[in-house]
Amino acid sequence: MRFSTIVAVFTVMLTLAPGLVSAEHVIDDSKNTGYLFVISGTSGSLDGDTLTLNGVPNVIYFSDRPARKAGHISPEKFVESWNKGSNSFKKDPPNATLSVLTKDGAKNVVVELMSVEQKSGSVVFKVKVREGSHPKRFNSSALFMDYLHWGANENW
Repeated sequence: MRFSTIVAVFTVMLTLAPGLVSAEHVIDDSKNTGYLFVISGTSGSLDGDTLTLNGVPNVIYFSDRPARKAGHISPEKFVESWNKGSNSFKKDPPNATLSVLTKDGAKNVVVELMSVEQKSGSVVFKVKVREGSHPKRFNSSALFMDYLHWGANENW
């Protein structure tokens, strides 16, 4: 009885071993850092295809494992880097959620960010609204952007 148990365990180990060896290659994604960005504004508007955020002090970025990078950059640097790199925002527009705090609670709208520029101290995006409702003008807000493998400039 013991011999058959040992043979069964050995057979299971041999069956699982190739999958365990190849799994380490799938998990290693350290050369393709994915970033998330948060842009807060003191006020703004979403009028048609134009999203304007006023009073933006900086842009916060962070990455998930394994890189675990985080920091902040100026809105100017963020706008300057929009078109740079092989994986630029211009080539692959990111999705974002605009979360607006109203007296009735948070209102969220999902947008695709097509372009960005600075105008008179504001950050202005051209957007495609994908889902959700929003007030046309708002006060406190945060724009949460996702973007995988952004290689425009990791030396901000």
